[in-house]
Amino acid sequence: MVSSSHDDRGRVTDTEIRPTTVDARDPRSFCDEQAFALERMQLALDAGRTGIWDWNLLTGEGHIDERVRRLWGLPEGVPASFEIFRSALHPQDKKRTKEAVGVALDPTHEGDYEIEYRVIGQTDRIERWVSVRGRTFFDEGRAVRILGTARDITPRKQREQHVRVLLRELVHRSKNLLAVVQAMSRQTAAGSPSVEDFQRKFGARLQALSMAHDLLVSQDWRGASMRELVRAQLAYCMDVPQGDVSSRATIDGPKIMLKPEAAQNIGLALHELATNALSFGGLSRPDGAVSLTWRFEDGRLNIEWRESGGPAVAMPPREGFGHKVIKRLVAQALDGTATLNFPPDGLIWTLSIPASYATVRDEQA
Repeated sequence: MVSSSHDDRGRVTDTEIRPTTVDARDPRSFCDEQAFALERMQLALDAGRTGIWDWNLLTGEGHIDERVRRLWGLPEGVPASFEIFRSALHPQDKKRTKEAVGVALDPTHEGDYEIEYRVIGQTDRIERWVSVRGRTFFDEGRAVRILGTARDITPRKQREQHVRVLLRELVHRSKNLLAVVQAMSRQTAAGSPSVEDFQRKFGARLQALSMAHDLLVSQDWRGASMRELVRAQLAYCMDVPQGDVSSRATIDGPKIMLKPEAAQNIGLALHELATNALSFGGLSRPDGAVSLTWRFEDGRLNIEWRESGGPAVAMPPREGFGHKVIKRLVAQALDGTATLNFPPDGLIWTLSIPASYATVRDEQA
């Protein structure tokens, strides 16, 4: 309320703002306040995407809002009943849900009800995860009413399941990786005449393995581009930028993605081939070169490495770790076959594996 003081000429000399008192007994004031409270509650429920349910345990009558009706997939006009709610429960969740309800109806407990379970929509048959919270009201030790909220948590549960799958996959891949590193260490040590030689060779092989894993990580472990894998391994061994690899190497084949196990093993083979070519083969002379091609044929992915322009080659006197990798270990790991030939004009290596280890990806570089 605003009041003013005036002088003898009628001019305002002072103004005072006084709070207006609302009569609590006025029914209009009470109704306005109640409507505002309901509006605030509805806004909070909408913001949390939460529905409301209310059961009269004496009459069996139930009330649900539109959001709860959608969660349970109930058609319009069908009255809510405890039997409908129970029949929508996922079979694997019925027992623990029944136990939670029993505790909530027990007057010796606080009457709070909180559980997460799956429901199968009555009309759409869609499986959803819901988070349900409620409170039981008692009259002289008897449960008479229970009301609460329900919220769709399906996206959260899907994320949690995805994380669990990733963790299991991580454990599996970590074990495989450690086994590969352990075998690589033993084999490298067996063929190294000195500690320095072992450190050099083993470090290079770890780097080759690491590059394959970098490509896999960049694709969320869905696979690795064959072309990028070849460029990365050759660039590292030749000690040149990836863009300069083509000056000494011809790379030709469809744009494919290798599965993780294929990328890891083929990456190791490429490292051993490139290292050998730099030391004894086609890349040991300025005018030498290598070519790598791959094709799909009769349900197989066939890969060929061919060297040219290097010194005359011959079968090595002994079989080292690199020889074992490219001739046997990679083929065994990928259910394939490998050949290694030493014609005078350059080494030729082939690998044939099931086509299921790769997929064609037109968008890959």
